[in-house]
Parts: sequence; structure tokens; C-alpha cells
Amino acid sequence: MKIARVTTVLWVLCFFISQQVTSVAAQSSSSNYSVDESSFSSGSGTGSSSSFGAQVSAGDNAVGSAFSTTYGAYAGPISPNEEYLEMVVTGATIDLGSGGALSDVSTGTGTGSFYVRAYLNSSYVVLTLSSAMTNENGDTIEPLASPTASTIGTEQFGMNLVDNATPNIGADPALNPDSNYANGEAAAGYNTPDLFKYVQGDTIAQNGADPAWGQTNYTISYIANISGITEAGSYQMVHQIAAIPTF
Repeated sequence: MKIARVTTVLWVLCFFISQQVTSVAAQSSSSNYSVDESSFSSGSGTGSSSSFGAQVSAGDNAVGSAFSTTYGAYAGPISPNEEYLEMVVTGATIDLGSGGALSDVSTGTGTGSFYVRAYLNSSYVVLTLSSAMTNENGDTIEPLASPTASTIGTEQFGMNLVDNATPNIGADPALNPDSNYANGEAAAGYNTPDLFKYVQGDTIAQNGADPAWGQTNYTISYIANISGITEAGSYQMVHQIAAIPTF
């Protein structure tokens, strides 16, 4: 019997493309003073006399955003004016087999997790950088070049970032706390339930609309199948992913 042992380790390589990133927030300054962010506000209240009454408002708090092809504006409390992008791995080691052993009569599964948090960032992508799963002899479990259903008995390796029924693993990207505060999504090719893919260098996640904002929690679902002629060995992939800002 051919047995493949699979251990997948999810690592993160988070880096920024070498380029100058300049804040676009308007500033106020003079030879003596500077204000990092400007605010115009007064408040609201009522006024009355023996004959008249009035309620007035000038500069009350508001929240929201507005964008054009050139400019963007956020309304609300004073907040930092620097672009920000963070990626953190929250689940890192995945064993795809039953006790590490794969067979040709069942599908090996596993999940890993990470989140991306963005602020004032035009957009971002998350790339997968690692090569396919390889054993000590250089043999690989065949990575899926296009979104494909898991088929027991056929050599396959793939993943996606959504909730699946067959096999029953994974979760959809979770916007924290909801779509009013975050907008990440799984990328094309990795966003269809029950279809799996793995191509080195692919974009696997991204912001759903410009600009990117908030925290999105992602779950990677992995599947591995072997056939009766898959070479035996200990298969492993050190999974490196990268969050990259784009402008």
C-alpha cells in the first residue's frame, strides 16, 4: 500500500512592495504651529426669547465616507491619518491525514486561519508563495490548476477560503464585526464552495471594494487526495502567504 504522510505548516511572510507611501490627509501648519488633522466643529443648542424659539446645529458629529477617482474623505471623530496594513496568523499547523497518513479511500483535510486589518489603504492582495507539497524524494501531490471538486482516489492538492460541504470544512471570510466595518473577500478561484485550487503566486484574498478597511478573518481549507500509485513518503509544504498593499 502506498502511504503519504502530510504535514502542512502555515507561515506568513508579510511585506510591502518597495515604494514610497505618502499620506494624503490634509494638514495645517504655520511657522509656529502644526495640526496633524483638522476639525471644524461647534455643536448644537437652542435659543429663545419672549417671542421666538430656535434650535441650531453647526458641526455636529457625523460618520461616513465619500470618494472620487482622486480624493477620499472620512467623516467622524479624529483618527490616525497614516495608512495601515496588518496580517496575523491565528492558526498555523495543519495535519491533512488521519494521524498524518493519507489513503486512497478518503480525503485528507485541514484548515488554517489568519486575519488582515487595513485602514486608509487603497487596496490589498494576499498572495500564496509556496510551491506544491513535496516529499523527501522530490515527488509532489498534484496541485489543482483550476477550481476542482475533491475526488477520492485521484491525486489532488488544493485549497479555498470559503465554507465547504464536500468535504465539510472551512468558513467564509468573516467581516469583523460586519460589512459596515470591513470589506475583505476570497479571491476568484478560491471563493467557490466545494471547489479547490492551488497555483503558486495566486491571489487568494483581497479587499472587496476600494478603499480597503477594517479586519477580515480568513480560513484556508486544504484538501489532499492520493491515488493507488501515488509515491510513498512524507509530504510537506511550508505555506508562505504575503499581504501586499496596492494603490
